[in-house]
This record gives sequence, C-alpha cells and structure tokens, in this order.
Amino acid sequence: MNRIFNKLISIYISILYKIKFSLYRASIAGDIESLSSFKLGKGHDVLGKLKILKSTLNIGDGFALDSSSQVGSTNQGNLIIGNQVSIGPRSILYINDGKLEIGNGTTFFSDCLLSGTIKVGEDCLFAKNISILTSTHQIYGKGRIRENDRAIVSELGKVPDLPVEIGDDCWLGSNAVILPGVKLGEGVVVGANAVVTKSFPEYSIIGGIPAKLIGSRKDKKKEK
Repeated sequence: MNRIFNKLISIYISILYKIKFSLYRASIAGDIESLSSFKLGKGHDVLGKLKILKSTLNIGDGFALDSSSQVGSTNQGNLIIGNQVSIGPRSILYINDGKLEIGNGTTFFSDCLLSGTIKVGEDCLFAKNISILTSTHQIYGKGRIRENDRAIVSELGKVPDLPVEIGDDCWLGSNAVILPGVKLGEGVVVGANAVVTKSFPEYSIIGGIPAKLIGSRKDKKKEK
C-alpha cells in the first residue's frame, strides 16, 4: 500500500514540475523541497530525464536534452548549466553532494558521462563517449578493492572527490577519459582515445595513454 501511495506522490510532484516549467515531454524525478530551487531558462527543448532531490538545478536559456539522456542533482548537490548548452544522446551529467558546472555554449555529442565536482568552461566541444570522473576505486590497501573502498568511506565519511576543471574553448576527442584531479587550461585539445592523468596548460594539444603534450595551438597562431 505504501509503495502505491509513494508512486502516486511521485507522479503528482512530476506533474507540478511539468506544468510550472512547461516540461511536458520530459521525464522528471523530483521532490517538493527542490521545486523552489529548480530554475529553467527560456527556449528549452528538454526530452530526456531531469532528477532533482534535496538539491539545486539551475539551467539557462536554450537548453537541449536528448530523450535518451539525463541530468541529475541529489543530496545537496548543485548543478549549474549555462545558456545554449546541448546534450546529445545517451549522456549523463550527475552530481551528488558537490557542484557540477557547465559553461555557456558547450555541447556534448553523445554517450558522455560527467559525474562529480566538475567545472567545464564556455564553448567547449565534447565528442562521442567522453568520461570525466572525480572519484575512483581504492586499489591500494590491505584488503580487496571493495574492502578498501568501504574503509576509506568509513574514515572520511564519504567517497574521496578530486575536482576536475576544463577551461573555455576546449575540444575533447572521441573516447577521451579525464581522471580525478585534472585541470585543463583554456583552449586545450585532447586527442581521441586519450587518457588524461595530469593537468596541462592553456592551448596544449595532448594525446596518448597516458596523455602527453604533442603540440600547442599557439604555434599555429604565430604562423598567422
């Protein structure tokens, strides 16, 4: 009986979001507490799933979300998406107890995963199958990996989170992986299939596993 009641409440709350923000084609999982902290700009085309539970979700004008994609903020998380941001098929942007920020004009082609405390600048280009994570499993320790994970959570009270920053005007090629703690300066280009394990300065061109410096966009600018 409780399950049916909770389901009805969820449907009712979803309808409130849909009516208030004209999200008739979207799928929404939300709560009453977060209704006042949810903001959505004009001219949106939201077909996918929005999740906001005890958190903040702030989306600018001209936002586009594919029907197979989702963005979510839970557990006091803060998800901020700028103007004219487009998220293609099968992509997930999710924050739990932290802040995830996407700058104006940034686009995600498809199959992208961003999870954790991440800041992405303006006018960035994400190709297919990009992953950015700010936490990882604990491979060092006395126990098995799962045991090490539980031990660190018991010690710190949560999963360790190493923020990632991506500057303005960056281009991330297909299948690139950005590991926890990495900072990429403005204008960095990441080659396809690269695994980025460390930070790089502005206008770097990087590639490989692990990613290394292979050039600079400044060189071409000098030729002009």
